[in-house]
Amino acid sequence: MKSSPVAENSFLIRYPAVVVAVVACLLYLNALRLGFVYFDDDILVLINWEKISDLSNLGQAFRTDAFFGNHSPYYRPLQTVSLMADAAVGGRSPAMYHATNVVLHVFTSLGVLWFFGLLGFARPKALAAALVFAVHPLMGHAVLWIPARGDLLVTLFAVLAGGVLLRYLVTGRPFFLLLHGLAVTAAMFSKESGVMLPVLFAFLVFMRRKEASVKKGAALAGVWLISAVAWYGMRYLAIDHRDDPQVGFHAIAANLPFIPELVARFFFPWSLPVTPVFSGAITLAGIILSLGIAGWIAMRTERAWLPMVLFGAAWFLVFSIPNMFVRLSSAGDSFEYLNHRSYLPSVGFLMLIAAAIPAGWPVFSKRSDRWATGLAVLLLGAISLAQQGNYMSAHSFWGSAIEYRPDKAWFRYYLGRYHFKTNDNDAYEKYLLEAEDLKSYAEFKYQLGMIWFADRKNYEKAYEYFTAAFRQGYAEPEGRKNFIALCLESSADLYKKGEFKKAAERCAEAVVNDPSNADAAYNLGIYLVNSGQKEQAAAMWKQAIRLNPGLASAYRSLSLYYRYDAKKADSAEWYAREYVRLGGTGGQVSPGGKTE
Repeated sequence: MKSSPVAENSFLIRYPAVVVAVVACLLYLNALRLGFVYFDDDILVLINWEKISDLSNLGQAFRTDAFFGNHSPYYRPLQTVSLMADAAVGGRSPAMYHATNVVLHVFTSLGVLWFFGLLGFARPKALAAALVFAVHPLMGHAVLWIPARGDLLVTLFAVLAGGVLLRYLVTGRPFFLLLHGLAVTAAMFSKESGVMLPVLFAFLVFMRRKEASVKKGAALAGVWLISAVAWYGMRYLAIDHRDDPQVGFHAIAANLPFIPELVARFFFPWSLPVTPVFSGAITLAGIILSLGIAGWIAMRTERAWLPMVLFGAAWFLVFSIPNMFVRLSSAGDSFEYLNHRSYLPSVGFLMLIAAAIPAGWPVFSKRSDRWATGLAVLLLGAISLAQQGNYMSAHSFWGSAIEYRPDKAWFRYYLGRYHFKTNDNDAYEKYLLEAEDLKSYAEFKYQLGMIWFADRKNYEKAYEYFTAAFRQGYAEPEGRKNFIALCLESSADLYKKGEFKKAAERCAEAVVNDPSNADAAYNLGIYLVNSGQKEQAAAMWKQAIRLNPGLASAYRSLSLYYRYDAKKADSAEWYAREYVRLGGTGGQVSPGGKTE
């Protein structure tokens, strides 16, 4: 890094890496006391515990999405591998997962310091940028929220790839080319936005075209192509590519305020919400600030630094846009973006600002510069420290979200879901009802139905909520499965109470929703025969046998049905023989296809 001779005796200039590391560590030391906030971290760690705690699943991390499934668009195998490493060392304790996030942030901050120096920034300016990155509250969500691990990893590998690229352009050594390729590949496999690195680095090579021969350019292009093809091929095999209405270019138009809001929150970072919602005032402030920065750059920037300003702007935009491809269907009553998405773009924004600032500032040999930088770091650090309490638990996290926007129904639902996972269904119901009062969603009705079905065994109340959810469009496969289970259980309950006709009606819904269910068809026959509909009952028992030829109780029921019809005596005898052949020994037949 470059530095002015007058500043050489400053401790800050002599040991910038020590300063950055110590400041970042001290700021986030308290993060080791934080817990799970039950916002994806419970899925990644607790629900998937059997998978992440078994290192034999390392290969599966590359064959599935970020949640060990294949339905989400998020392909982040290195994030999963890092969580598996945490599980191996720290078990279920959240401290280990938070500690890894802090360590990654410290190394990324050091990477920013190193990368900015290689880009040609004077040492004081590179140090100031790294310190701001290390303590800025906008970076806090990525550090404090465990599922932001992918953002930490992709940013770390991105700055390392950039630095090694510059070393390769200067030296031409194959070793640096190899390291660059590995870092680019690691960034891609950490988070999807990493696939944009070759585009950005092509711009950087063009900026350094005096150092980049045709041979070097061709080698880099080959490395980028190999990395991109490997990433795309493995992601294609791991992800179910069904159309998702939440993903696509249409989402970008709705998410356009994301970029100006990042700019506004960078300069006004106090009271950052854990679940931001677009605000006209913040968006307008960001637009005004962006125009002001552009005007200031046009007037103040030295011509020699203009390419670096453009590179910083390109970095900011290139890594902001991928975050805008997804917009949740519930965004109108929930969060519209999350602050951790600013982590990687902020490196470019800092680059832009640092390039635009006059070359002589800061100079840490001057007391005024040291005080100004120190106060800025202290102020940003104090704000970052204050927001850490919001990540202490699910209650503090979602409580702050509700306090920020009490009108958002999904914030109450998410807090209620935490209580469900801790087996407090009364509190779960309370928050679900509050959410339903704010805005009715099929999901809320379905979950209320599950409380009354699975926990309280009040089948009629559960049936009421389930049918309301389906009328409203609830279409999750698991919901249909649970509804069928409800119909079977409730029909059996009605049968025991002697309400045969109602039992038949309820069981018929299970048959309609699952025509392949032999037990449901058999049970419906039992309910029908007890309500006087013998022919329909026999038809259902025959259907049950077609579905399951080994269902002995259905043969017995048909033998009894035909026994009192002299014209069908042969049929009665045949069904009786089949019943015995299948192991039947007589006795009463109960709903569910079992012989007692």
